[in-house]
Amino acid sequence: MQKSRLDAGSSSELWGEVGSVTWEALGDAKPPRPKILLASQVLLITTTCTATPFNVTQNLLSPTRAGTAAPLMPATEATPVACSESGIVKMEDRKRPATHDHNDSAPPLKKQATSINGGSKPHPDADMPWKDDLERFQKDAIWRQMQEYKREKMSLETKLKEMSKATAYHNDHLRVIDAWFNQLIDEVKSLMGASDGDKDRPSFRSSLLFENMEDFEKHLKARSDDIRAIITRLQSLPTNAPPEVTDLQSQLAKKLAEEKGTIAELEKALTEKQQLEESLEAASLRYMVAEKKLDRARSLTVAKLEKQYLLGAQRPGGDSASGNREEQSPVNGVPSSVERNSELEEAHKQLVAVSEKQKEQLQKLETENANLLSQITELNIKRTKPTDDDYAHTDLFKQLRSQYDDVVKRINHLEATNIQLREEAAKLRSERTAYRNQVDEETQNVIAEKEAQLMRAETDLARIRNARDELLADQQMRKAAQEQEKIASTKIQELADAAQARIIALESEVERLRLQLDNTKAAHTEVEDIPLEELRAKYQNLERQYSMLNTELTSMQTACKKYSSLASQKVADFSALEEKVARLTAEKSKADQKYFAAMKSKEARELEVRTLRMQNSKSSDIVSQLKESEATTRSLLANMEKQASETKEALNSIVSKHHAAQQQIAENNIVIDGLKAQVNELKALSVSKDSSLASASSACRKAETEIESLKVTLADTKKSLENWKNKSLGNSSSEYEMLRSLALCTVCRRNFKDTAIKTCGHVFCKECVEERLTSRSRKSIVEFPIWSSVRFKIYIRVP
Repeated sequence: MQKSRLDAGSSSELWGEVGSVTWEALGDAKPPRPKILLASQVLLITTTCTATPFNVTQNLLSPTRAGTAAPLMPATEATPVACSESGIVKMEDRKRPATHDHNDSAPPLKKQATSINGGSKPHPDADMPWKDDLERFQKDAIWRQMQEYKREKMSLETKLKEMSKATAYHNDHLRVIDAWFNQLIDEVKSLMGASDGDKDRPSFRSSLLFENMEDFEKHLKARSDDIRAIITRLQSLPTNAPPEVTDLQSQLAKKLAEEKGTIAELEKALTEKQQLEESLEAASLRYMVAEKKLDRARSLTVAKLEKQYLLGAQRPGGDSASGNREEQSPVNGVPSSVERNSELEEAHKQLVAVSEKQKEQLQKLETENANLLSQITELNIKRTKPTDDDYAHTDLFKQLRSQYDDVVKRINHLEATNIQLREEAAKLRSERTAYRNQVDEETQNVIAEKEAQLMRAETDLARIRNARDELLADQQMRKAAQEQEKIASTKIQELADAAQARIIALESEVERLRLQLDNTKAAHTEVEDIPLEELRAKYQNLERQYSMLNTELTSMQTACKKYSSLASQKVADFSALEEKVARLTAEKSKADQKYFAAMKSKEARELEVRTLRMQNSKSSDIVSQLKESEATTRSLLANMEKQASETKEALNSIVSKHHAAQQQIAENNIVIDGLKAQVNELKALSVSKDSSLASASSACRKAETEIESLKVTLADTKKSLENWKNKSLGNSSSEYEMLRSLALCTVCRRNFKDTAIKTCGHVFCKECVEERLTSRSRKSIVEFPIWSSVRFKIYIRVP
């Protein structure tokens, strides 16, 4: 701990704050008067102090200095209760600021008062007797605050350790969960197999419903892709669930999500509650310790010690005299030790008599309880296991017996009819077998004919299909050949046109070359000897050649254009042909696939035909069986109609009997209702009798106990009466005077005590009590005024 220096003369407010630290650390508790006087002395002293620094925290943590300060300052031993931060003067606030931390907005620092030669003045209160007490007082206040900081530090350290342990455990737990989740995803992927068509599947819509929870999204963002991929693959499996099931599944998912959210919030709240309970227990323990110390500080003995310390020792003679006086004058209404012992003996005897009587009553109640328990067990045994005679005498047994007899008669009648029906059933079975054989033969013949017709139709169908396929192929080939011939003719015509243009160009070229030959022959002559007509002829020849060259160029241009167009068209035709070849190869492969699929479907159709034939044969058997059953049901219907007519007649007779029985039951119900009302009245009477009996028995027991106690008190009073009679016969004047002085009022010593106070038990005469009531000068022990409602009249017989 670093040492801090305080400027004692910097400000009077600083000393006031230091003096008030002790009382603010105690919370809202008011300090006793000696402490207030000490704080005011500190304030008065500190206002007159000059600027002399001294060391406050020198040997602050030494136990010897703290121990020496305790007897001198008993008020400073109170442990501070947790208080607000605004009421505590911190060490940083009381430190003197450094020189480099000075700012313009702060007040200017006070300069040290120095003498002319540079020496500092001595402190004016250095020789005062309270200087050491003041320093000790400040040290104690700082010590208590530092102890409070130490306790807070220890509690925070314990919380930090618990949190570190919890975080380590949760980190391990999360790592294990991550590993388990990754293993689960890998196992599901291995079970599902390779995923080929994941791109065409629809994206999985999450039904976990945690989109609005930021914490959940933050923790499981990295896992969302794996979860969605696995669940999408599971969802893409073929399911034939109805819409009701899907709705229920979505509702269940919502409810489960809400449940998981609430469970997470509940666990979080429980952990917070546990932490708050632990902190509450620690705070309550600290509060109890502080309260004990605060009660000690508030005790009267501590206040007396402070008063003795501040005001000095009192005169011992007066205190001893007053103490002797108080011991000699007994409190009004308080009995002596002999009377107290006699009262205790009487109360003991009363309690012994009451306890003996209660023991007898308990024994009686135990015997009655045992008898009742035995009766209850017997009734329970009878109720759980009734005998045959009990069953036989019940109305339900008689009713069931009559119903049983009726059922036996009906069974005998049904057995007779059953024998007749069996004989008829045997005859019908023989007829059914003969008819079934006949129908089977007819159906087999018809099926054979139909099968032969079906085979012939199938062969014809195959032949027609083959002819159709051949004709379609021939037609397509001819169409393709015609299209190719048309294309070739158009191309030959185009080539012929190009050749004609080429021929024209060549003819013009030939004429030009001829003219050139003529010109070359005449070129050998000299130019100067050429006349004007020849020059004109040459010019015309040249002009004709120029026009021929122009025509030749145009024809050659058209021919080149045609040749280029034909070449590009050929290239395009070759590319189209290549594409057509590729398309035809693809169509061929598709056709092959269709052919194989058609063959497979043909085989499947053949299997279906076979199964249908089998089902046809079985259905014929079923039809024959249905016909037989129809015949049997018709015969049974006729028999049942006969039985129905007979049962109608019996039913009419039974209905008439039922009406008569209903009339009897109504009459019996009326009688039963009357009996039930009587039973309910008797039950209510029995309950009221039981309650009155219980109350009477309890009152009787209470009266017996009171009688026993009164008997004991009567015996004691008789004994005391005999003793007083013997004393009165002896004419002992000293005892008489003593009793008379006890009966007289201690205030006026004139009247007898006839009025007592309920709150404190003091006994006075009526006049003294009324006088105190009017003047309100006397109070009871519990610090309440004596009102008229707290007193009552007593009577004392004086011999």
